[in-house]
Amino acid sequence: MNNKILTMQSKFIRHFFNKLNKSQINYCVWGNHESLPDDLNGSDLDIVVARNNHLNFKLILDDCLRQFSGKNVSYFDTQNSEHYRVAGIHEGDPWGIMIDVIYEEFYYMDKIYLPSKWIRFFTTKHNEINVNELGFSYLAGFLKELIHNGVVKDKYLTKTSLEIKSNPEKYKFFINDVYGEDFFNLLVAYFNNSKEEIDLGILQKTIKKSIRSSNIGVFKKKISKLERLINPSPGFTIAFLGTDGSGKSTIIENIKPTLSDAFHKTVYYEHMRPNKFPSIAELFGKKDNFNGPITNPHESEPSKLLVSLIRWAYYMIDYTLGYYLKVFPTKAIRSCVWIFDRYYYDYLIDPKRVRINLPQWILKIGQLLIPEPDIILCLGANAATIHGRKPELPLKEVERQVTELKRFCNSHKRAIWIDTGKSIDVSSNDALEAILKVMAKRFDSIKLT
Repeated sequence: MNNKILTMQSKFIRHFFNKLNKSQINYCVWGNHESLPDDLNGSDLDIVVARNNHLNFKLILDDCLRQFSGKNVSYFDTQNSEHYRVAGIHEGDPWGIMIDVIYEEFYYMDKIYLPSKWIRFFTTKHNEINVNELGFSYLAGFLKELIHNGVVKDKYLTKTSLEIKSNPEKYKFFINDVYGEDFFNLLVAYFNNSKEEIDLGILQKTIKKSIRSSNIGVFKKKISKLERLINPSPGFTIAFLGTDGSGKSTIIENIKPTLSDAFHKTVYYEHMRPNKFPSIAELFGKKDNFNGPITNPHESEPSKLLVSLIRWAYYMIDYTLGYYLKVFPTKAIRSCVWIFDRYYYDYLIDPKRVRINLPQWILKIGQLLIPEPDIILCLGANAATIHGRKPELPLKEVERQVTELKRFCNSHKRAIWIDTGKSIDVSSNDALEAILKVMAKRFDSIKLT
């Protein structure tokens, strides 16, 4: 993460909590808070808010977004929570934050497993911000992952072990009240055991007895997941197109930190296709390497017609079936971003690079069959400028590709032209601004207020 993002993120956080404190909203920060209000230390912002403060909280968030030129770029809700991914470019500096809001208490199915009274009981102050005590946050994180997943991150396991060993009486009334004395005794016994391995399966089975969900609760949970598929997808796919020297790699690297802040590191990168299935080269024991520079993209001759057809058909499986197996399941229900450096459209614009020698009508059929990206950024500039950056291809070929890319961009409703003849910072901000604008449009109907 670069310093500019941290600086603007810090300004937003300070302003946000200043507004919260002045409003007297009943809130507390959940989880790691030690770096607040300077920054989030690479994490997201989890806030527990009293249910009767729901509307006022959203008013404050909406007001802060306006003041920092921010947008709500992804959103989904669950039984008792709302999940916002916000980002913007303010005074030339990009920033992003992921904000998860829990209203009053935590649920598993239809049962409360972290009541609001205990969240309030363990609330304290840190730099004038209402926060949960760090020890309680680790214990609650441990309990949450134990109940939901049966698997617990090492940080929660280690910190909770230290808390229970050093001061079990501090949490006795809380655990006895919510989960029962049997679970408390078992937890203390496990953490005081000299064994290195903790049997999380037995702990999970014991704790679930005290919060056993009804059949109605299980049914509601399944319906909730189905509703996520009906509502606007919280995830996005973005394809970056452009000839060598257009600035694709640099711009992708420049905008990834902001997207990572807003989507809390769920930004995935793929070259050309979903890559659920191995490349043809890998099938024959060779290794594809997309990390290093390609000095001669047209070095290999295109395959003959039959081989080209087989190559194209194989990769079509990855663009279709591979997409629905790998990309769609996360994109449909989670806030995430899939970045593609190049995409299927290279078959149309620069077929020699992908060693395809097929009639355009076949390639056009492929375009109709593939799931197309949500956003397509076409990066280009004066051909001479691009050729000056990377002279691997003849100037005439660069001119042809730029012309073809412009033609494609003008004909595709999801394509956006980004002029990369400007400085890299300006071009990167232009690309990010275009992305955020499209993302926010999807959630125009979901008003914060």
